[in-house]
Amino acid sequence: MNVAIELRDLRKDYDGRAVLRGISLTVQPGERVALVGPNGSGKTTLLRAVLGFVRAEGWVRVDDHDPWRDHAAAMRSVAYVPQRAPALPAPVGELVTAWAQLRGAPRTALESAARSFGLDVHALGGVRFSALSGGMQQKLLAAMALASAAPILCFDEPTANLDPEARAVFLDALMARAPRPTILLSSHRMEELRDLVDRVVVLADGEVRFDGRLDSFLAEPGLAGASGVARGALLPFRSPQ
Repeated sequence: MNVAIELRDLRKDYDGRAVLRGISLTVQPGERVALVGPNGSGKTTLLRAVLGFVRAEGWVRVDDHDPWRDHAAAMRSVAYVPQRAPALPAPVGELVTAWAQLRGAPRTALESAARSFGLDVHALGGVRFSALSGGMQQKLLAAMALASAAPILCFDEPTANLDPEARAVFLDALMARAPRPTILLSSHRMEELRDLVDRVVVLADGEVRFDGRLDSFLAEPGLAGASGVARGALLPFRSPQ
Protein backbone atom coordinates (compact mmCIF):
# COMPACT_ATOMS: atom_id res chain seq x y z
CA MET A 1 0.00 0.00 0.00
CA ASN A 2 1.81 3.11 -1.24
CA VAL A 3 -0.86 5.59 -0.11
CA ALA A 4 -3.70 4.65 2.21
CA ILE A 5 -6.15 7.41 1.25
CA GLU A 6 -5.82 10.06 -1.44
CA LEU A 7 -8.26 12.80 -2.46
CA ARG A 8 -7.77 15.22 -5.33
CA ASP A 9 -9.93 18.30 -5.83
CA LEU A 10 -12.96 16.74 -4.13
CA ARG A 11 -16.13 18.79 -4.62
CA LYS A 12 -19.70 18.18 -3.52
CA ASP A 13 -22.83 20.34 -3.61
CA TYR A 14 -26.16 19.73 -1.90
CA ASP A 15 -29.12 21.70 -3.25
CA GLY A 16 -26.80 24.30 -4.72
CA ARG A 17 -24.74 24.67 -1.53
CA ALA A 18 -21.05 23.79 -1.73
CA VAL A 19 -20.21 21.28 1.02
CA LEU A 20 -16.75 20.29 -0.23
CA ARG A 21 -14.77 22.91 -2.14
CA GLY A 22 -11.87 21.24 -3.92
CA ILE A 23 -10.29 19.28 -1.08
CA SER A 24 -7.03 17.48 -1.75
CA LEU A 25 -5.61 15.26 0.97
CA THR A 26 -3.15 12.38 1.25
CA VAL A 27 -2.99 9.98 4.21
CA GLN A 28 0.03 7.70 4.37
CA PRO A 29 -0.09 4.13 5.72
CA GLY A 30 0.06 4.18 9.51
CA GLU A 31 -0.84 7.87 9.83
CA ARG A 32 -3.45 8.76 12.41
CA VAL A 33 -5.38 11.81 11.27
CA ALA A 34 -8.11 13.76 13.06
CA LEU A 35 -10.70 15.67 11.06
CA VAL A 36 -12.00 18.58 13.13
CA GLY A 37 -14.20 21.53 12.36
CA PRO A 38 -17.51 23.12 13.29
CA ASN A 39 -20.80 21.43 12.43
CA GLY A 40 -21.47 21.72 8.71
CA SER A 41 -17.80 22.00 7.80
CA GLY A 42 -17.91 18.92 5.55
CA LYS A 43 -16.30 16.26 7.77
CA THR A 44 -19.02 13.63 7.43
CA THR A 45 -19.46 14.24 3.70
CA LEU A 46 -15.71 13.83 3.19
CA LEU A 47 -15.67 10.55 5.12
CA ARG A 48 -18.69 9.24 3.23
CA ALA A 49 -17.04 10.11 -0.07
CA VAL A 50 -13.91 8.20 0.98
CA LEU A 51 -16.11 5.23 1.84
CA GLY A 52 -17.93 5.37 -1.49
CA PHE A 53 -21.30 6.18 0.10
CA VAL A 54 -21.46 9.63 -1.53
CA ARG A 55 -20.51 10.42 -5.12
CA ALA A 56 -18.64 13.67 -5.66
CA GLU A 57 -16.59 15.44 -8.29
CA GLY A 58 -12.87 14.76 -8.12
CA TRP A 59 -10.68 11.73 -7.53
CA VAL A 60 -10.57 9.34 -4.58
CA ARG A 61 -8.40 6.29 -3.93
CA VAL A 62 -8.51 3.98 -0.93
CA ASP A 63 -5.70 1.42 -0.87
CA ASP A 64 -5.25 2.09 -4.61
CA HIS A 65 -8.93 1.37 -5.35
CA ASP A 66 -11.68 3.71 -6.51
CA PRO A 67 -14.42 3.40 -3.85
CA TRP A 68 -17.07 4.63 -6.30
CA ARG A 69 -16.31 2.24 -9.16
CA ASP A 70 -14.86 -0.69 -7.21
CA HIS A 71 -16.50 -0.32 -3.83
CA ALA A 72 -16.10 -3.92 -2.66
CA ALA A 73 -12.35 -3.96 -3.37
CA ALA A 74 -11.79 -0.65 -1.60
CA MET A 75 -13.84 -1.60 1.45
CA ARG A 76 -11.92 -4.86 1.99
CA SER A 77 -9.20 -2.65 3.48
CA VAL A 78 -11.51 -0.48 5.60
CA ALA A 79 -13.43 -0.75 8.86
CA TYR A 80 -15.93 2.02 9.61
CA VAL A 81 -17.84 3.23 12.65
CA PRO A 82 -20.49 5.90 11.91
CA GLN A 83 -21.71 8.59 14.27
CA ARG A 84 -25.16 7.01 14.35
CA ALA A 85 -25.68 3.29 13.99
CA PRO A 86 -27.96 2.21 11.13
CA ALA A 87 -31.33 0.71 12.10
CA LEU A 88 -30.44 -2.85 11.11
CA PRO A 89 -33.35 -5.28 11.63
CA ALA A 90 -31.16 -8.40 11.70
CA PRO A 91 -30.47 -10.20 14.99
CA VAL A 92 -27.06 -9.71 16.58
CA GLY A 93 -26.14 -13.35 15.97
CA GLU A 94 -26.70 -13.00 12.22
CA LEU A 95 -24.63 -9.82 12.12
CA VAL A 96 -21.77 -11.55 13.92
CA THR A 97 -21.89 -14.46 11.46
CA ALA A 98 -22.00 -12.07 8.47
CA TRP A 99 -19.09 -10.08 9.89
CA ALA A 100 -16.97 -13.23 10.30
CA GLN A 101 -17.72 -14.36 6.74
CA LEU A 102 -17.07 -10.97 5.14
CA ARG A 103 -13.89 -10.36 7.11
CA GLY A 104 -12.63 -13.93 6.93
CA ALA A 105 -12.06 -13.68 10.67
CA PRO A 106 -12.99 -15.97 13.57
CA ARG A 107 -16.09 -15.11 15.60
CA THR A 108 -13.93 -15.39 18.70
CA ALA A 109 -12.05 -12.21 17.75
CA LEU A 110 -15.29 -10.24 17.72
CA GLU A 111 -16.60 -11.96 20.84
CA SER A 112 -13.43 -10.98 22.71
CA ALA A 113 -13.58 -7.36 21.50
CA ALA A 114 -17.26 -7.16 22.46
CA ARG A 115 -16.51 -8.52 25.95
CA SER A 116 -14.07 -5.66 26.50
CA PHE A 117 -17.11 -3.36 26.16
CA GLY A 118 -19.19 -5.52 28.48
CA LEU A 119 -21.22 -7.12 25.67
CA ASP A 120 -22.02 -10.83 25.53
CA VAL A 121 -22.84 -11.51 21.88
CA HIS A 122 -24.06 -15.02 22.74
CA ALA A 123 -26.68 -13.65 25.13
CA LEU A 124 -27.65 -11.01 22.57
CA GLY A 125 -27.68 -13.39 19.63
CA GLY A 126 -31.46 -13.39 19.14
CA VAL A 127 -31.95 -9.67 19.80
CA ARG A 128 -32.50 -7.41 16.81
CA PHE A 129 -29.66 -4.90 16.43
CA SER A 130 -32.19 -2.09 16.07
CA ALA A 131 -33.68 -3.04 19.46
CA LEU A 132 -30.40 -2.44 21.29
CA SER A 133 -29.78 0.86 23.05
CA GLY A 134 -27.75 3.44 21.15
CA GLY A 135 -24.78 2.81 23.41
CA MET A 136 -24.91 -0.96 22.89
CA GLN A 137 -25.20 -0.53 19.13
CA GLN A 138 -22.14 1.72 19.11
CA LYS A 139 -20.18 -0.71 21.27
CA LEU A 140 -20.90 -3.59 18.90
CA LEU A 141 -19.90 -1.54 15.85
CA ALA A 142 -16.71 -0.44 17.62
CA ALA A 143 -15.94 -4.06 18.51
CA MET A 144 -16.41 -5.08 14.86
CA ALA A 145 -13.96 -2.43 13.72
CA LEU A 146 -11.38 -3.23 16.39
CA ALA A 147 -11.59 -6.99 15.80
CA SER A 148 -11.14 -6.70 12.05
CA ALA A 149 -7.73 -6.90 10.42
CA ALA A 150 -8.55 -3.90 8.22
CA PRO A 151 -5.46 -1.70 7.77
CA ILE A 152 -7.57 1.46 7.38
CA LEU A 153 -10.01 2.62 10.07
CA CYS A 154 -12.51 5.41 9.37
CA PHE A 155 -14.51 6.81 12.27
CA ASP A 156 -17.18 9.52 12.38
CA GLU A 157 -17.63 10.64 16.00
CA PRO A 158 -17.40 6.97 17.06
CA THR A 159 -17.59 7.62 20.80
CA ALA A 160 -20.57 10.00 20.71
CA ASN A 161 -22.89 7.40 22.28
CA LEU A 162 -20.32 5.72 24.52
CA ASP A 163 -19.98 6.20 28.27
CA PRO A 164 -16.57 7.29 29.64
CA GLU A 165 -15.48 3.74 30.47
CA ALA A 166 -16.36 2.47 26.98
CA ARG A 167 -14.59 5.46 25.39
CA ALA A 168 -11.46 4.57 27.35
CA VAL A 169 -11.67 0.93 26.19
CA PHE A 170 -12.09 2.04 22.59
CA LEU A 171 -9.20 4.50 22.59
CA ASP A 172 -6.85 2.19 24.50
CA ALA A 173 -7.57 -0.58 21.98
CA LEU A 174 -6.86 1.76 19.08
CA MET A 175 -3.54 2.84 20.57
CA ALA A 176 -2.54 -0.78 21.22
CA ARG A 177 -3.66 -2.23 17.87
CA ALA A 178 -0.87 -3.89 15.88
CA PRO A 179 0.19 -3.62 13.19
CA ARG A 180 -0.36 0.13 13.39
CA PRO A 181 -3.44 0.96 11.32
CA THR A 182 -4.16 4.06 9.28
CA ILE A 183 -6.82 6.10 11.10
CA LEU A 184 -9.04 8.85 9.71
CA LEU A 185 -11.15 10.06 12.61
CA SER A 186 -13.73 12.84 12.86
CA SER A 187 -14.28 14.06 16.41
CA HIS A 188 -14.93 17.09 18.60
CA ARG A 189 -13.33 15.32 21.59
CA MET A 190 -9.74 16.43 21.47
CA GLU A 191 -9.12 15.25 25.02
CA GLU A 192 -9.52 11.74 23.61
CA LEU A 193 -7.41 12.36 20.53
CA ARG A 194 -4.40 14.14 21.99
CA ASP A 195 -2.54 10.90 22.70
CA LEU A 196 -3.87 9.13 19.60
CA VAL A 197 -3.46 11.23 16.45
CA ASP A 198 -0.33 12.42 14.69
CA ARG A 199 -1.96 15.02 12.50
CA VAL A 200 -4.96 17.34 12.48
CA VAL A 201 -6.88 18.53 9.43
CA VAL A 202 -9.25 21.44 10.11
CA LEU A 203 -12.22 21.87 7.78
CA ALA A 204 -14.33 25.01 7.58
CA ASP A 205 -16.94 25.81 4.93
CA GLY A 206 -15.84 22.76 2.93
CA GLU A 207 -12.19 23.80 2.74
CA VAL A 208 -8.99 22.76 4.49
CA ARG A 209 -7.98 25.62 6.80
CA PHE A 210 -5.16 23.81 8.61
CA ASP A 211 -3.23 20.61 7.99
CA GLY A 212 -0.38 19.84 10.33
CA ARG A 213 0.90 18.05 13.38
CA LEU A 214 -1.16 17.97 16.55
CA ASP A 215 1.36 20.03 18.53
CA SER A 216 1.24 22.75 15.86
CA PHE A 217 -2.57 22.72 15.99
CA LEU A 218 -2.55 23.13 19.76
CA ALA A 219 0.00 25.93 19.50
CA GLU A 220 -2.15 28.02 17.13
CA PRO A 221 -4.01 30.66 19.21
CA GLY A 222 -7.74 30.31 18.81
CA LEU A 223 -7.55 27.52 16.23
CA ALA A 224 -9.04 24.85 18.48
CA GLY A 225 -11.99 26.99 19.48
CA ALA A 226 -12.65 28.01 15.89
CA SER A 227 -12.62 24.32 14.98
CA GLY A 228 -15.50 23.48 17.29
CA VAL A 229 -13.23 22.00 19.95
CA ALA A 230 -13.95 23.19 23.48
CA ARG A 231 -11.01 24.78 25.30
CA GLY A 232 -11.45 22.42 28.24
CA ALA A 233 -11.12 19.46 25.87
CA LEU A 234 -7.44 20.08 25.30
CA LEU A 235 -6.37 18.37 28.49
CA PRO A 236 -4.52 15.07 27.96
CA PHE A 237 -6.81 12.04 27.91
CA ARG A 238 -6.69 9.75 30.88
CA SER A 239 -8.45 6.41 31.12
CA PRO A 240 -10.76 6.03 34.13
CA GLN A 241 -9.22 4.06 36.96
